[in-house]
Amino acid sequence: MSVITSLKWKILFLGYCGVILYVSSLSSKELPEGPKIFSDKILHLCEYGLFGILAWGAFVVRKGVFPWGLVALGAWFGIMDECWQDWIGKSRSADVWDAAADAVGSFLGVLVAQLFWIKR
Repeated sequence: MSVITSLKWKILFLGYCGVILYVSSLSSKELPEGPKIFSDKILHLCEYGLFGILAWGAFVVRKGVFPWGLVALGAWFGIMDECWQDWIGKSRSADVWDAAADAVGSFLGVLVAQLFWIKR
């Protein structure tokens, strides 16, 4: 991966982290009302799935080695995100199941990225 491409991935990754924190800073009244056909845990899975994919692109990973560090980064960021929501208040609170969904989403995102890039 070229330096320019790597830098683009890092900018995307850091920007996405900022978006996650921004949305987490909104009160529950400021959040858009989504369809109630599925649990918010699905949203967490998707949100952190994208986090895992962008983390994969942002950091160089050796071929043949599963990047557990990136999964740990996603789990850590998810926990910190939940703590952030609890700390700022605004009718939001930390939820251990949201953090668990974040960790699983991060794992799935990294796994998808690894499978995609191995085939290339």
